[in-house]
Amino acid sequence: MEYMYTEKDGSTTKYTEEMLKNVIADKIYYQNNYFAKVSDVADTKAKVYLFFKDAYTPGESEIVCSIDDINELLESIGAGRLKSLYTVNGSIAFCITDVEAESEDEANELVADELQLDYRGNGSVDSWDVEISDVSEQ
Repeated sequence: MEYMYTEKDGSTTKYTEEMLKNVIADKIYYQNNYFAKVSDVADTKAKVYLFFKDAYTPGESEIVCSIDDINELLESIGAGRLKSLYTVNGSIAFCITDVEAESEDEANELVADELQLDYRGNGSVDSWDVEISDVSEQ
């Protein structure tokens, strides 16, 4: 069986019974998701309000709370925890063989010119120093 739907402008669309069932099922699905999201937002607002209300002392102009308490709140509302920044220092030892060169100096330069740091994590590389400690003929 087919059903005709006419828009206000006079245009028409044909729907099969199966198509209409899918449209109704989609409408119910999106409507339920919408109401769930509205409920989530209301819950989040209440959690944030209660957090600060509990930390508030009448007459004070500042609210003091610990990072642990803030992280607990953030987790409870589905947000990421606060993180600190760290500096990591280290060294990399390497051995490159079969460098074809006319001299130790040339081998040293070839390797020093071609070494690269490939860091793919979050953060930034502030310094990258290459110190070649030994060059010897094989």
